[in-house]
Amino acid sequence: MNEDDDAPLIEGCRRGDARSYQRLYDKYSGKVYGFARRFLGDEQHAEDVTQEVFLRVFRKLSTFRGDSRFSTWLFRVSLNSCKNKRRSLDRDQRFDPERFQRSRPEAEASPERHIACQALQGRIDQALEHLSEGQRSVLLLKAVEELSYREIGAIFGESENQIRGKLYRARKAFRSALAELEGCPENRLAETVGVT
Repeated sequence: MNEDDDAPLIEGCRRGDARSYQRLYDKYSGKVYGFARRFLGDEQHAEDVTQEVFLRVFRKLSTFRGDSRFSTWLFRVSLNSCKNKRRSLDRDQRFDPERFQRSRPEAEASPERHIACQALQGRIDQALEHLSEGQRSVLLLKAVEELSYREIGAIFGESENQIRGKLYRARKAFRSALAELEGCPENRLAETVGVT
């Protein structure tokens, strides 16, 4: 196993060094937020989950044994937190379809490009909603977070081959859902959004 390049920061956190906490947060908070945003389809919930994840991780850092890379452990915590948030929202019946149409504004995009990106983002979020929780998770970990099959396998407790199979089925289901929303051929649409 490759040495975890986060080990010095983790040791600093264990010693109570505030700078190490900040550097670890700065390094991963954007990735955790991005994953949660895609998983939950809502910016506010993603921000809540991101804060919860880092609170949990920093409190439980002493339990991190180093059997896997820190980033793998962090995304396992993130995935579980997203699942818990989704269950909580489902229980509270707070589902609002309009939330899945919203995305963060792009800083320097033209209004036309911004509207087109928002529309595509909305369709991607809707297509992700058609997937099972497992399919959505594995697809986001691979396509958005760019984790390896091994890292995703460590999160799910499965082999690389099992993850490859899950990812194949998740991509196929996503392409199908997106094509249905768009009313256009799957292959052309999949190339547009980069899920091939």
